[in-house]
Parts: sequence; structure tokens; C-alpha cells
Amino acid sequence: MKTTTIGLVAAILMAVAPRAHALDQIEAGNTCDAAYAALPHGTILDLLDPQAPADRRAAALAAYQRLAQMKECPEFGYTLGQLYRHGEYLPGNPLPQDVAKARELILPMAESGYLPAYADLAEMEMRHANTREAMKWTQVYLYFVDHVLVAGAKDADAAQYERSAYNANLLGRVEFLWNHVPPSLPRRLVNEDLNAYLHDHGDDVEQRMRERQNGLHLRASAQDSLLPYTVSGSSSWYHNLLDDLSAASASWIVEVMPSGQIGRVVLENFVPNEAVTRQMKSVLARYKFAPLDGQLSKTVRVSVVVGNTESRQLNGRRR
Repeated sequence: MKTTTIGLVAAILMAVAPRAHALDQIEAGNTCDAAYAALPHGTILDLLDPQAPADRRAAALAAYQRLAQMKECPEFGYTLGQLYRHGEYLPGNPLPQDVAKARELILPMAESGYLPAYADLAEMEMRHANTREAMKWTQVYLYFVDHVLVAGAKDADAAQYERSAYNANLLGRVEFLWNHVPPSLPRRLVNEDLNAYLHDHGDDVEQRMRERQNGLHLRASAQDSLLPYTVSGSSSWYHNLLDDLSAASASWIVEVMPSGQIGRVVLENFVPNEAVTRQMKSVLARYKFAPLDGQLSKTVRVSVVVGNTESRQLNGRRR
């Protein structure tokens, strides 16, 4: 099976914003980074690390619960949202599964321009057989894939990947849910839900995605890719980890030491299950970070998506 990995640590696309909007974004980013810098060093690692000392982990959880109230900084709520989303299925999770809280915390991150958060919502609703919501977020996610990622793809291979692999697999799974799991829903709802959401949020969200793709408003507090790195080896690898699957994804928070070496690596998110990520984690050895300035380590989110590029492809008639 041909599979491809994509590090999603820094990406989604963009146009020039009005000056007032840009200044607002800069001010919010400064506020979020300041709040993050004020935390004890390594707080996000302690939050997600089941091996962290209990007192440090409890302090990290309390800190993120407090910072999640900062509406201008959805990244803090997003990490908490992943804990609520996965519950006991994330080993050592300090929080119980709570889909309503997860939904409330993940959506603002999506609307801030972080495209994978829409897929997070789709996967979560699908797992709980919330068919209409799963289809809605799948369609919203794929709309932005078409208009942002495919439109900005560097080459035909990259465009093919976005139209197949994980994204086509996601659509296929939600279509199965729609067609086979009761209650039966009228097909017109697919377009109605998508168009209603885009009417209210589409232009603003797409602009934020394009801004992120162009490197604007990235910040350490959001675990954005601000650290120079290279990925060794081919961009594709042939692997047997998906013998029974056709797509998977995982995100880790990676600690980068002042030397550039990787320190702690903690799992934040996964599809379809945590067990698959144990094999996917090997790809992190390909990441080579440049030495850092200063004496403290830094953290970054590294996301890996694996999928079969020879599977079905998306097309303009997917709805």
C-alpha cells in the first residue's frame, strides 16, 4: 500500500488582511504567547504525559482550564478539548470523555483557521454516530480542503493526496454512516447544513486559513511550527501498519531540546485508535530540528496523516 505522511505543524493558506484586522491578530497573539510563557516550563507536556508527577499534572490541568477561558486564545481550549474528546481511550487521560465539552472547545480552534480541527469534529461526531453533525463537519472540512489546500498545492502529487488518502476515506466513512445507520435523513440536509455554515463563517475562516498558510499569526502558545527543521528521507513510505485500514492520523506535542534533539513526545490526538499511533510514531525520527537559542527546550505540534493515495478520489459532486 502506498502511504504518504504530512507534517501539519504549520499549515493552512492566505490573503492579505486589512491593517486593522492584522493588528488585532497581532495583539491577540502577543496576549496568548505571554500567557503561555508565564506557565511553568513544560506545562503542556505535563498535561499530556501520563508519566508526569501527579502534582505537576494536576497543576498543568488547572492552568489549561483557566487559560481555556481566554476566548482570543482557542489553542488552550483545543488541547483540553482533545482530552474530553478521547476520554479513557487516550491512555492516562486525566479527564473523562465529554463530547459536548469537546465540541465547545474544538470548534473555536477550527474557526481560528486551524483546518484539522474541522476533521477532529467530524471524527468525533462519527464515533458517536451523530450522523448529521458528522456529515456537516466533514463537508465543511472538505470544502476548505478544496478551496485552500488543493488550490494552493505545490504540485500534482500534493493535490492528488488531498483528494484521496485520508480525506477520501473520511468522506467514505461518513457516507456509510449516512446511508446505513438510522435514523434516515433527507439528502438535502447535506447542502443545507454546509451552505448555512459557510454563509455565516466561510469567508472569515478561509481568510484565517490563508493567513496561517502564509505564516501570519503563528504562535508558540498554539504549538505552531516556529522552529526550523528538516524531514529526512522520502516524503512517502511503504508501511504495513495499515493492512486493515486505509487511513490514520496522529498528533504529538514534541519537546525540542536546546541541542535540537527531541526530548519528551506526548500524544494529543489520534484516528482511529491509540494503538496505531505507536507504529506511526516512528516517523518522528525523521524530524531534525536546528539547535535553539537559549537554555530552555521548546514544544511544537507534529501531526502525521497516513493514507492510500490510490484509493477513491474526491470530486466536485461529493455532496
